[in-house]
Amino acid sequence: MHPHPGPLPTVQRGAGEPPHTENRGTTGRPDLAERRDGRVVAAAWVLTVVLSGLPMIVLAAVAGRPPASLSVWVLLGVIPLVAVAWIWPPSRPLRSYSVVMLAAFCVGYVLQPVLAASLRGAGPVLIQLLVSRTVVVLLALVLAASLVKGLGLTRHQAFVAPGDLTARTRLRWPGTQRRVSWAVVATSAALVIFALVAAAGSPASGLGATPLRDVLPWTPVILACAAFNAFGEEVIYRSGPLATVVGVVGPTQAVLLTSLWFGLAHYVGSVPDGLGGVVASGGLALLLGRAMLATRGVAWPWLVHVAIDTAVFVSIALATV
Repeated sequence: MHPHPGPLPTVQRGAGEPPHTENRGTTGRPDLAERRDGRVVAAAWVLTVVLSGLPMIVLAAVAGRPPASLSVWVLLGVIPLVAVAWIWPPSRPLRSYSVVMLAAFCVGYVLQPVLAASLRGAGPVLIQLLVSRTVVVLLALVLAASLVKGLGLTRHQAFVAPGDLTARTRLRWPGTQRRVSWAVVATSAALVIFALVAAAGSPASGLGATPLRDVLPWTPVILACAAFNAFGEEVIYRSGPLATVVGVVGPTQAVLLTSLWFGLAHYVGSVPDGLGGVVASGGLALLLGRAMLATRGVAWPWLVHVAIDTAVFVSIALATV
């Protein structure tokens, strides 16, 4: 068993600021602190939605332009909103979260399209992807260091440690009181989703026509792309946001927020894409978010993500090699 990693991160309050406790008094009404908590949760949802892919999806439908081409305009529009998190007192607990989400938006919607455009034509597609995934990994390491060194979180509180790989879920084995471990759930999910994605990206589906034997020499590159992409996305799109918001809005809201953001990020350019991509990726994010919180680490979410991305990059290889 791994040692217990400690409590979830809590909100750091300013000097003299009272704790967020509930005092209903004789009227049964929540006090100002609880109402302020409600405003913080609402502010977190607004911030997450505005910094997600939804504004670009809507603007693209109206303007008839691809969402990626609108990312800079959306970024310029949300900067004032992020500034509010530093000025409006009820949203001050969201300062760190707003910075992390702004960074996630820039990586997902600004940097990656720029990298893809700059690398286009520079060698095989898989090599281009490996280079861009390497950049994302480096940025993920910077974010992880910022959470630990800058915010003073432990590696477990920042969800960048492997975590407790033997942690249990709330599910119980039939006929017993034994709870199912995340090892069983994560492994099963990885195998099932890998098979589904592999089937969707197989040559029979029309996404690729290269014989599998021609792809085998690219196996190290495919695995590296999958491992790098999974690590970068888990740290930037899940560890960072969860670490900075779970102590503010609670675990359930935190997982819902990050899952919505992750799902909307897969509306374009994913397998599958469109509404199906949003639902599938959002559902996966719910599972991985719960796993990250329960294990206090990134290992199981990363391993599941690697399995899925391996199937994705194999399908890309089948279509491009």
